[in-house]
Amino acid sequence: MKSGTTSIQALLFDQRQALADRGVLALGSRWTDQVQGVRELIASPEAPGRSWLRLVEQAQGWPGSSVISMEFLGPFIPRRVKAAVASFGDLPVHVVITARDLNRSVPSLWQEAVQNGRAWSWADYRADAKDARPWQTPSPVMPSGPGRTFWRQQDAHRIVSRWADVVGPSRVTVVTLPPPGAPSRTLTERFGQAVGFVTDDLVVPEPKNTTLGAASVQLLQRLNTRLAERGLGGTDARSLRKGVLAKRVLSSRRGEEQRIGLEVQPWLAETSAQMVERLRGTGVNLVGDWADLAPVPVAGVDPAETPGAELVAAARCGFEGLYKRLRQRRVTVMLPNWPTAPGPSEAVDALADLVVAGATSKVRT
Repeated sequence: MKSGTTSIQALLFDQRQALADRGVLALGSRWTDQVQGVRELIASPEAPGRSWLRLVEQAQGWPGSSVISMEFLGPFIPRRVKAAVASFGDLPVHVVITARDLNRSVPSLWQEAVQNGRAWSWADYRADAKDARPWQTPSPVMPSGPGRTFWRQQDAHRIVSRWADVVGPSRVTVVTLPPPGAPSRTLTERFGQAVGFVTDDLVVPEPKNTTLGAASVQLLQRLNTRLAERGLGGTDARSLRKGVLAKRVLSSRRGEEQRIGLEVQPWLAETSAQMVERLRGTGVNLVGDWADLAPVPVAGVDPAETPGAELVAAARCGFEGLYKRLRQRRVTVMLPNWPTAPGPSEAVDALADLVVAGATSKVRT
């Protein structure tokens, strides 16, 4: 997760016909077909539903290579790995795993968790990731919070090993993300090399899964706390909170806000070195360079130190954008108004009121 997969998926489906002409088929008619199939595989590994079986049948009927790219496959437990591979019968399964340096992954995964409804603070997320890191002596007591989630998704050695145990190291390829400053096509070129196609003449689309600024993520984190207090925690109101508020409204403020910054801490540098050493020992294929996984600092700010005025500005942008979209949906409840001269707490409360109103309303057709 958060290792360039959005760029790869955009390439696979935006250039689907061009790739099919080269013998490489992106399974399904659109990426959501793969998402639904993988969800069914997760729910029932030994007896997945029709969406997954349609992908399998499509692969079995295609004379060339076919591709499924879906991040949920990465941290599969062994039982699901075996079921996924077995479902293709006699077709040889090759696994390509993209990996990015851990320091860039920390702020990326935190903001993704916040967009998905988590109320974990930036400080707690980093501290828990440190406490739950693998290869400690003594071994860490795995918590049920952000640290466990982070390493389940980002322990590349464990992910690589589980798939290699089933398909064999010779059928696993790690593709490393290049360091900052590399040409934008580098990742998709490496992926094409791993799969077996050339990307030189393909139009590589700009990724749509863009990050938010520090103030907007801090706003969402505080909003999640308020919503949980009002009975809308976790995945409740996700379509409004992530699909509309984060992705469509607050994303417009990226140019106005600073990024989330993170210096490389000694514990993370040590853990990264241990992970790369173990990856080298798996005997899997590599496209890129193991040195690409050395952690690099991320320039930016601590979101918890966002000035109150910036938080209010982000909240007002979120309120006005979400309000407009709810009115377009013709909701049947009275929507709250933006308060006069609010402070940060009042601004977050107003936005929470609007999300609750939108989530609990009916839409007139």
